[in-house]
Amino acid sequence: MIYFNNSATSYPKPTQVIKTITEFLCAIPCQTDRGDFKSNSGDIIFETRKLIANFIHSPQHQNIIFTSGATEALNLAIFGIDYNQSHIITSSTEHNSVLRPLKTLEKENKIRLTIIPCDENGFVNPEDIESEIKSDTKVIIINHCSNVTGTVQDIKKISEIAHKNNCLFIVDASQSIGAIEIDVIENDIDILCFTGHKNLFGLQGIGGLYIKDGLRLKPLKVGGTGVRSDYLFQPENIPMYYEAGTPNVIGILSMKIGLDFILFTGIEKIANKKNKLYERLICGLEKFPEIILYGVNKKNTHLSVLAFNIKNVSPADVSYILQHSFNIITRSGLHCAPLIHQDIKSMPEGNVRVSLSYFNTFEEIDIFIATIKQIISELNK
Repeated sequence: MIYFNNSATSYPKPTQVIKTITEFLCAIPCQTDRGDFKSNSGDIIFETRKLIANFIHSPQHQNIIFTSGATEALNLAIFGIDYNQSHIITSSTEHNSVLRPLKTLEKENKIRLTIIPCDENGFVNPEDIESEIKSDTKVIIINHCSNVTGTVQDIKKISEIAHKNNCLFIVDASQSIGAIEIDVIENDIDILCFTGHKNLFGLQGIGGLYIKDGLRLKPLKVGGTGVRSDYLFQPENIPMYYEAGTPNVIGILSMKIGLDFILFTGIEKIANKKNKLYERLICGLEKFPEIILYGVNKKNTHLSVLAFNIKNVSPADVSYILQHSFNIITRSGLHCAPLIHQDIKSMPEGNVRVSLSYFNTFEEIDIFIATIKQIISELNK
């Protein structure tokens, strides 16, 4: 099998991730002092919190909150703010994990919402954002990297615009964390939401968010925290203020070991290999006149994600043929990000997405290009 659906979830996981979580599952719950990690559950959570904080340059590890994934993190960030019918700005590149909470708030008359379109390459012009700011604009939410085109937004410039106008700046880093460097201080990010199962090589069901010092959100859930059980309100110290319930320790551990792999290998080395794979893929596909490529523009920074269509062929059919006839896994459709497809002109069916991993090979890219050539040849008969 050739797996090209890493924007959905990364595969394979590093060997050490699989080995360590297997040892964890075989250990005594809450006292897992066996195997390579030599830690109990509390130590695992503490160490992972510090590791992620250092990775994104957060000065305080308590500012890292663990959630069930980016969707919960974004819901906490979005629903945790008191809007009082203020104005919010986001973009057409957003995932439904942002769009649906915002549209829910808009429907309930709690916010007024402006959605900034991107260009045909998936890039959001910061000046377009600035031109839409009102006197009561409270929050700007932006997707750091599109899960459809891989386009990387200029978050530093957008952050400057946000704070110049006294707006909170929220970044969805689901696709970018682990793939490119993120510095929450340099980019002056108020809230950064992320998942663990994509470029951090962790398991599904784990993620989190960074919350800047001094910023207080309403908790999304309240309940047990394992401490201060005599107190009938949610403890107000961070991070337990936001982390009610039994923690997903195995998910947190998987994220830690995945991040250990990234730090050991080097994020630049990982990115360089993926960029070379991406360039080879583009060079192969752009030779076919039957192929439409989306979001390919050398002026913009990209992740190793490529969206394409074969003219006059449903992307669902192309993805089905690739999987069931050639055992190549891609993703077709709207990718839970419908609005960007309007701007890049791939509505109503979306496109086929190829999203690469450090573990993919140049041979797999060549096989894929040859397979597309074969499919086009068969369709032209």
